[in-house]
Amino acid sequence: MRLRLTQRFNLYIGLILLVGLSAVVYHDIESNERLFREIGVSEAERLSGAIFDQLYTSMRLGGGRQENRAIVERFRRVEGIEEVRIIHGASLDKQFGMEPEEMPRDELDRAALTGKPMGVITTEGGYRASRFVRPVFIREECRKCHVAAVGEVNGAISVRISLKNYEAIMAEHTRSFLIWGGGILALTSLAVLMLVHKRLLHPLESLKKGSEALAGGDLDYRVGILTGDEFEELGHAFDTMAESLSDAAKGLQELNDRHSRLVEMAADAILLKDPETKRFIEANPAATALTGYSREELKSIRPEAIYPPDRLKEYTDAFKRWIVEGRGYLHDASVIKKDGSIAPVEIAASVLDLDGRKYIQEIWRDLSERKWFEDTIKRHVEELEHTVRERTAKLDKSLGELEVAYTKLKDSEQRLIQSAKLISLGEMGAGIAHELNSPLAGVLSITEVLLKRMPEGDPNYYLLEKIKNAAVRSKYIILDMLTYSRPSREGFGPMFLNESIRATLTLFTSEIKTSSIEIIEDFDPELPKVFGNKGQMMEVILNIIKNARDAMKGSGKIFISTRVTAEGGGDLAVAEIRDTGPGIAQDVRDKIFDPFFTTKEKGGGMNIGLGLSISQSIIKEHGGRIEAGNAEGGGAVFKVYVPLYRQESQ
Repeated sequence: MRLRLTQRFNLYIGLILLVGLSAVVYHDIESNERLFREIGVSEAERLSGAIFDQLYTSMRLGGGRQENRAIVERFRRVEGIEEVRIIHGASLDKQFGMEPEEMPRDELDRAALTGKPMGVITTEGGYRASRFVRPVFIREECRKCHVAAVGEVNGAISVRISLKNYEAIMAEHTRSFLIWGGGILALTSLAVLMLVHKRLLHPLESLKKGSEALAGGDLDYRVGILTGDEFEELGHAFDTMAESLSDAAKGLQELNDRHSRLVEMAADAILLKDPETKRFIEANPAATALTGYSREELKSIRPEAIYPPDRLKEYTDAFKRWIVEGRGYLHDASVIKKDGSIAPVEIAASVLDLDGRKYIQEIWRDLSERKWFEDTIKRHVEELEHTVRERTAKLDKSLGELEVAYTKLKDSEQRLIQSAKLISLGEMGAGIAHELNSPLAGVLSITEVLLKRMPEGDPNYYLLEKIKNAAVRSKYIILDMLTYSRPSREGFGPMFLNESIRATLTLFTSEIKTSSIEIIEDFDPELPKVFGNKGQMMEVILNIIKNARDAMKGSGKIFISTRVTAEGGGDLAVAEIRDTGPGIAQDVRDKIFDPFFTTKEKGGGMNIGLGLSISQSIIKEHGGRIEAGNAEGGGAVFKVYVPLYRQESQ
């Protein structure tokens, strides 16, 4: 059921008053209850004090236990007093003996005997009563008759009084309060009803009529409320709003006219489509000019007739996306004109809410001229790219040729440097040989003569041996330098690499016996011949074996193997020499073939760093190469590659 505003106001105000009155009644009842308890306990406490005073006075005047019982009986006969009891403490029981009627009966009695006064409101027989138990403490003057210490609880006085009269007074007060409160509530509700009807309903009715007039399109209606209060201000605001609406309606009409002219004069085609029927419901003149269809023809045409078949799915997917997202674009679209030609367009779509329904507004921009410009630019760009690719290919070819030429130039430069180095070493070796060979020959000759004339037991015989050995080592150094600078092809011919290695090991046997080195051979018994100088090959193998010996410090294993490998369209013989030493350090691997480079301590004759450099020069003269590295299991490994002997090529 729908309630009118007056009824609602009366109901709300009545509820508010009722709630307020209920709160006041509740507070009054609670206050009466607290007052009731306070008065009841206070009366019982006051009465117990009066009884104590009379008992105390009687005892001071010499009254005995009978006089005390008489006083208690007098108080019991007073109207409203239901119970008066004297409770003995432990000291009285000990002094006078225990009496059942004067023993503690409940928790209040026992609590009072501990020195705590106790009061409580109880309900018995349909009415409430107040009970108070007062503890009695021993004073100095009490010790004349009682055996107890001063301040000790000697007993207690329990008093219970009826509260029937108080309950009747409180009930009458509550009834009066409720009667007056109900009357006030009823009168207030009636006054509010009259006030609301006069001061609220009439202005609201005027506002209602004004709203209905505005809703019906009568923007010139005015309510004219003159009540001198907020309703008058509300009526004035309503009239002002109506005037503003009238002005706004005129402005909207003008704005609508301007927008209509803008749409009609727009250069882009603007069409409005119904998402449910998928048909156009409106189109501007630019749309008819672009497609060649009239406005009525566009309204009746279906999507498959306006969009190319190969682009219809793309448009349909975009249309669904526009409905969900509220807007969107289709940059590369096409439409079919009435004459069958294709017009490239760019579509910008947005969802419009008109009269509670959603429509899709599509704006088509003709891209025919832009496409022509893009195709022209694309053609020119392709021509330019083709020209750039041709020029780039030529530049890449020239750059490759320059890189090859630069590489050859660097190789030639290195070869010139090496040649200059070899020439310098050759000249140096020739000079040293010329300058030192004659003195060394004389030194050796004289030393040998002296050794023959001198007995071996002579102390100077050992010194002459040292001189002879030093001269021989000097002679070998000069020969190595000459060999490095001018390796000779004299003595080259077909030879077996295995035999050269075995001959080298035979010469090295004497040094092996003085150390703990084990030679492990793995020769290919069918290794073909190579073309070379046996003595020079022995020198190469000997240099590598000596380096292995020095690296292992006289203890370890040397593995020597030979095999045939195919490489670069030809066959090569490979001699591999591997030791169990520490291997070649990474930072010196690229320097071990440099002249005068050594990791050993220089001096002592042969440790001048020419062994591997001479070996590399010899192998290059044989048309081969030397590779150095570290084995997977540890130790250094040298591989000597020498081309196999081919009679027709020599």
